[in-house]
Amino acid sequence: MRKIFILIVLAFAALGAKPQIYNNFLEAGKYASADKNYPLALYFLEEAESLIPGDSIVDRYIVSARLRDANKELGNYDRALKYGEDCIGILKSLGGDSTPELMTDYAAQAIIYARKKDISKAKSYPDSILRIVSNPDLNMAYQKQGVTLMGLIYGKVGDWPMAESAYELAEMYSRRYPQSDDTQQSLNLLGNARYQNDNYDSALSAYESQRHICERLYGRDSRQYQWANYCMANMLAYMGDTYNGAGMYADVIKWYADRMLSDMQSLPSSERDAYLSDMLEILQNAIPFGVAAGFNEDDFTDLAGDYLLLTKGLLLATEKSTATLIRENGSPEEIAKLSALNDMRLRLEDLVADPASDRKEALNLYAEIKKFDMELADACAGYGSNVEDLNIIYDDIREILKDDEVILDFADFKPKSLPRQYVCYEIRKNQKFSKVHYICNGEQLDSLLNLEKGILSNLYSGEAGEEMASLIGKRLKEIAGDARTVYYVPSGIFHKLAIEAIPDGEGRLADNYTFRRLSSARELVKNGNEEIKPSALLYGGLTYSEDVRPLPRSLQEVTDISAALKSKVPVTVFSGNEGSKTTILNQNLDSPGIMHFSTHGYYYTPDDSNLPSPLEGYNNAMVLTGLVMSDGSLESKRGLLSAAEIAGCYFKDTSIATLAACHSGQGEVTSEGIYGLQRAFKKAGVDTVVMNLWEASDVATKLFMKTFYQDLINGSRDRHKAFEAARSAVRRQYPSPFYWAGFVMID
Repeated sequence: MRKIFILIVLAFAALGAKPQIYNNFLEAGKYASADKNYPLALYFLEEAESLIPGDSIVDRYIVSARLRDANKELGNYDRALKYGEDCIGILKSLGGDSTPELMTDYAAQAIIYARKKDISKAKSYPDSILRIVSNPDLNMAYQKQGVTLMGLIYGKVGDWPMAESAYELAEMYSRRYPQSDDTQQSLNLLGNARYQNDNYDSALSAYESQRHICERLYGRDSRQYQWANYCMANMLAYMGDTYNGAGMYADVIKWYADRMLSDMQSLPSSERDAYLSDMLEILQNAIPFGVAAGFNEDDFTDLAGDYLLLTKGLLLATEKSTATLIRENGSPEEIAKLSALNDMRLRLEDLVADPASDRKEALNLYAEIKKFDMELADACAGYGSNVEDLNIIYDDIREILKDDEVILDFADFKPKSLPRQYVCYEIRKNQKFSKVHYICNGEQLDSLLNLEKGILSNLYSGEAGEEMASLIGKRLKEIAGDARTVYYVPSGIFHKLAIEAIPDGEGRLADNYTFRRLSSARELVKNGNEEIKPSALLYGGLTYSEDVRPLPRSLQEVTDISAALKSKVPVTVFSGNEGSKTTILNQNLDSPGIMHFSTHGYYYTPDDSNLPSPLEGYNNAMVLTGLVMSDGSLESKRGLLSAAEIAGCYFKDTSIATLAACHSGQGEVTSEGIYGLQRAFKKAGVDTVVMNLWEASDVATKLFMKTFYQDLINGSRDRHKAFEAARSAVRRQYPSPFYWAGFVMID
């Protein structure tokens, strides 16, 4: 189907055809929605809406329905409701107030009101559906659909007794037809409602019936059958039969993991994100399942930990591996396509952000992107596996750990009716199973951060520091025990915390342990402390536009670093007007061993009150995060090097990228990690990134960088020891965590 869409769009582009071109925009919006790229979907669908002839009522309905759904996903609830009313008006004009097709649109409106927390308005729609269902002339299939939609609405507003009644009626209707996919879906909904009402025995019975039907219709090697098993496993655990529930769940997640790794090999990159969001729920729910069942050091804990390891940075790992396979094995044409693909995506981002852009250009560009993406996915499959690194498990990591080392792999999840919970998996060399430890709940951390007005550097001293010690510090010290080196992989808000600086009741965690932050525990197997390529590229003392304040100490910083390096490493310094973004983007073929940026960093969200006007309209965190290069201007976007641009580079020879820029460690926190500069440089192939979590002090930064590079070249010659030496030097001279704790090194 993707190929059909691409061929249609390219054909219209080639012929310059105009008739019914809105259908092309409609198709593009549909595919963008399927990829869960809702801003792009909205962009195309709005153009389709503007092109539809006035007499094309059916097409107008279809476009309005898709605009409703895209706006709903983006949180534009009032606009979504407006398009929903348009849909209802069109249907009424065609078939009156009792047409059964109205039921789906009533349910859609109710769900939007539920998301708006307007429960009373949402609960008015089941009555509208009931009036249609009560029509004695309505066929049974529509009656079944109507009561199912009523159940869905009641579930969305939390009225589970009414939802259960509606789903029981729907299941009764289903029994009058031959068993079908519709039947097993009805049973699943009924089981969910019974579970919500704590009717566990009857919920299990519904899931068992669902599994039986799925086995007959699809066989055991199917997602439908495995999903039914997943539901049964959870019910068994809730009923106290944790042994059988865990055994069933283990089989399910093994099946899902194998299927996911197989499918990822051939999926185009634009489809991986949506695919993973559907698959990861099963795998990641193994963690709360095990915690709720009381498993904390056994086979199931190890299994859940292995799937935590698998899913951390999964998309990033696959994208990196795919690009590497193409660059190292592909034809010149394929390598050129890979580079062009990133450029086209950046261009498409620009077009979507600009309300006055040429949407036909964007349509053709999107088709080209889809075409290149599919071709590269097909080519990659012939060059090797892009998921090989994902087969690493904790046993592989245990083999390389030393006796005095421990890994703390953090995870977060949201249980039913409870705040978000944070746990960590403890992995040691001679420990047979992983151990899972409860850390804290996210509500407590959020409250503390709100009290400190969102200023991260305030969390480590005074009353906030005492609270952090109680919430986290003492617990982590207890878990780390007699280890000397603690490797940790953050999750959720822990990405923004300087764990080393957290008080532990007696001092700070950094007083007792050497910490190493990892983007994934896989990094321990993949990367050692390889020799650094003897070349360095330094940016500092850059000249900016008038709207960007100068950094007077920046030139001295890179001058000092150059002096420390140049006796043993060839150094190139870019300062003044020489440090353009182009000089970075041109490093693809022969990147240096060390990159250093002493410049401004920026990070915005789409709804920031101080969002610069040239960045308005962008929704991608990787575009809203970056570095200011020579002649950089936030008022014109000139000279801004975005994380998205960096991510498209190939810095395979770069061991260390140091970002001496404020907030360079910030970005959008997702289940994949931080979307920002950290992800950009890691995706580009950099082994280790040095960043700052908050506003850096000029004097502390100068001391840190000077010490870091001197030790790296003339001292320990070990990047991690050099980092510790530099941070310790700053801490000795400036003991407040504000000065030293924000510096982080990420492998």
